[in-house]
Amino acid sequence: MLRNLPANFSFPLKTIYTTMKILLALVIVFFNFQTTFSQLQKQPSAAEIKLKLKKLNFLGSVLYVAAHPDDENTRAIAFLVNDRLASTAYLSMTRGDGGQNLIGSEIRDLLGVIRTQELLAARRIDGGQQFFTRANDFGFSKNAKETFEIWNKQEILSDVVRVMRQFQPDVILNRFPPDERAGHGHHTASAILAQEAFDKANDPLVYPEQVKEFGTWQAKRLYTNTGRWWNQTINETTPGILAVNVGTYNTLLGKSYSEIAAESRTQHKSQGFGSPGRRGDAAEFFEFVKGEPSTKDFFENVNTTWSRVKGSEKVQPLVDKLINEYKLEDPSSSIPLLLQLKKEITALGNSVWKTANNLNF
Repeated sequence: MLRNLPANFSFPLKTIYTTMKILLALVIVFFNFQTTFSQLQKQPSAAEIKLKLKKLNFLGSVLYVAAHPDDENTRAIAFLVNDRLASTAYLSMTRGDGGQNLIGSEIRDLLGVIRTQELLAARRIDGGQQFFTRANDFGFSKNAKETFEIWNKQEILSDVVRVMRQFQPDVILNRFPPDERAGHGHHTASAILAQEAFDKANDPLVYPEQVKEFGTWQAKRLYTNTGRWWNQTINETTPGILAVNVGTYNTLLGKSYSEIAAESRTQHKSQGFGSPGRRGDAAEFFEFVKGEPSTKDFFENVNTTWSRVKGSEKVQPLVDKLINEYKLEDPSSSIPLLLQLKKEITALGNSVWKTANNLNF
């Protein structure tokens, strides 16, 4: 390929240097992954397997949306994944390459590589999934208008719509309000994009090339994960507020969701984050924004059973039997039923729940 370049062609030295640094970082990440793969794939305990089996019986999903790595509410994610048993993902608009680095000299693109890995490590602990858009973290932004001019709003909006169509969340949670209270243009923009995508994801005329691959999708409701930093008077009785105690204790895991969240959040080492785990009630407040309101639960009037999947009549009885007959002292005794269940799920038509419940654990 180099033979076909003009004789006077040259790459800018800065471009070559930056590219080499990025490639070197990726090589280091790859080899670190290879050497630690066996540690990441640790054998789950009998109790952890039981929790995974229970998750097979709940077909509900949540997409949590914010701007940067470390913006996510790890306590809410840990609760939704391990208590409500919902498939839960975090959509970070950026990879955090505009932040600072307290553990090394890497900045910009190289820091984005590091913070991406920190987010993935956090999700391995709290059990969530991770998505990104192409948005550039260019540092502090005064307002959403400035952010959208630099990001190219329509391009990033298409990414958010794509994630919603691909993941098909029943519930969407914004970390920030869509106004100046968010304190950062990226934060405000993330909320605006989520609200717009909530409607556009169900419009077949919007980004039709995505529709061919994923179809359209309409989430049931959208909330802002608000708190007293947005509203000083908020409490459980505030109109439009859904209050959730996310500090409860998981008897199978032997940890509270606050303890799990502390481990997850501490993965953001480049930002100097770290928090001690604790036990006890911890209220989170969610303010209704769009869709169909609920009074008691995120999944009110959402079908979270296998009946939402066409042709799954044989699946539900097998899941129930698998959970009821599971033996903590002898998990391997469930293998014949698991194989039978895998066969039935594999035979289903294409759906997000077929992919989510492929029994690869």
